[in-house]
Amino acid sequence: MLDYERSLPLDFEESSCIEKDGYTVRDVSYLSPYGGKVPAYLVVPDTGGPFPAVVFMHPGQGSRITFLHEAEALALKGIVSLLITAPAMRSRSPKDLSEEQKLNLMIETITNIRQYTQTVVDIQRGVDLLCSFGNIDLNRLAYIGHSLGATWGGVLAGVEERIKSYILMAGFPSVSEWHKTSEHPLAALIRAKLPREQFNKFISELEPLNAIHYINKATPASLLFQFVHDDEFVPKHQADTFYSVASSPKEISWYKTDHLFTNCDSAYQERTQWIIKQLGINDN
Repeated sequence: MLDYERSLPLDFEESSCIEKDGYTVRDVSYLSPYGGKVPAYLVVPDTGGPFPAVVFMHPGQGSRITFLHEAEALALKGIVSLLITAPAMRSRSPKDLSEEQKLNLMIETITNIRQYTQTVVDIQRGVDLLCSFGNIDLNRLAYIGHSLGATWGGVLAGVEERIKSYILMAGFPSVSEWHKTSEHPLAALIRAKLPREQFNKFISELEPLNAIHYINKATPASLLFQFVHDDEFVPKHQADTFYSVASSPKEISWYKTDHLFTNCDSAYQERTQWIIKQLGINDN
């Protein structure tokens, strides 16, 4: 289900770039094996190389711009970053929709299994892109994902051998369980709106994609889990399960903030220090 043909052309394009002090932010795209273009930012240090690299995937409330500030900070330490916008966030909703139509469109998007498999494959295709550049150190590749990016990053960790280190922030080991049991208003709304047969079909197709089936196969990659106390989306038992079933080496940290890690400098500092150490960067 997650296989794709790596011989497909990347069709890499750069539409613009912004030169900053010490690095360049490039507005790029590449071809998705599922069709269409994957919009991304490529943040590249001005000098040095071969560079280690980090692939970022945002939460469901974000886009490729979400982690741009972190990527720019990493560029100043000699690290390339590729920041991808997930498939569900690439198209704009039609204008002048009623509230009911907007709600139905949101539910249709959330229950579209294809977008989830495409998310994983498009990230792998992003790794292909990095590997096609002559200035990337292929032995020093890392991944940072938040919420949506952590949930599907857990799947990625079980199928993508080129990435050596993963930071997974507030992700689900079993997103199908969340849909079936969560009392969060969004989960309850989807259960209420979908006909029972349609909901059951969605769950049966989603269950094999749960990260719990993949994260135990991440070895030898290193894993850092970042979770939030009293997360409105991710209950503690799911967080504990994600960590407990994951392969080693692994670490876990907890924070007092919200699901989006709003103004949580300690989490930012810890993952920055961890990723720098994993990539073998001299941060003196």
